[in-house]
Amino acid sequence: MEIIFKDYNFLNNKLNLTIPNNSIIGITGPTKDVFISLLCLNTLEKGTLYLGDNKVTKENIKVFRKRIGLLPQDVDESFYHLTSQQYLLNEIKLKELSFTDVSKKIRDSLKIVGLNSSYLNRQLKSLSYLEKKLLLLAAVLLQNPNIIILDELFLGLDLVNEKKVMRLLLKIQEKYQKTLIFASKNTTYLYKYCKSLIILTETGILLEGPTKEVLQEVELLKKNKITLPPILEFTYLAKKKKEVKIDYHQDIRDIIKDIYKHV
Repeated sequence: MEIIFKDYNFLNNKLNLTIPNNSIIGITGPTKDVFISLLCLNTLEKGTLYLGDNKVTKENIKVFRKRIGLLPQDVDESFYHLTSQQYLLNEIKLKELSFTDVSKKIRDSLKIVGLNSSYLNRQLKSLSYLEKKLLLLAAVLLQNPNIIILDELFLGLDLVNEKKVMRLLLKIQEKYQKTLIFASKNTTYLYKYCKSLIILTETGILLEGPTKEVLQEVELLKKNKITLPPILEFTYLAKKKKEVKIDYHQDIRDIIKDIYKHV
């Protein structure tokens, strides 16, 4: 589902932005949390907002909120005493979801993220960090959103589990045609996994476009105190200080090839 902002109020400036359907986009910068709130339709600001072909209004905003799922950074500790089943039932109640067969819907959502029904009776405090992330994703999938916002998804995950979660998300995105929006202060993850990138500042959008093109605007990003992925920082310094003719790459092996070729 496409998201279109037209002259929409964001940080007291007009936001004009289109987030394409079935895309993988990253957002970063000091105001990412404000932008997440905007995407989650926590309020309806001045201007025009479309989700797909439909204009969002005060009358239909509650309906469209269910089309957007937010996967938070972690489970609130106040829920740690609950079992996974109790937590998911609580999410269904909070989001005002309705199913013919609630138990089947819960089991199906767990199955999609690779958790079996044995997790239903386990307390959240007994789950590993990865299992909590997967449970949160299962909770989001209960509402069958068109858009999934993942806030600091990889925080706390090692490389093996990071890749495992990403493979799962790509499978979900491809099979169910979801738009994935990764929100993170860590631009390394966004550089690796996102096709497009939005850089936010205190006043609005600084840059937006294909990830590689956006992150090559090194001088502008450094001026606005946006932390670069280390691999880009290395390439930038090599190009600037050593005058080495190398391109910006995601894989260190490609940089090594460039160095052997040009040095």
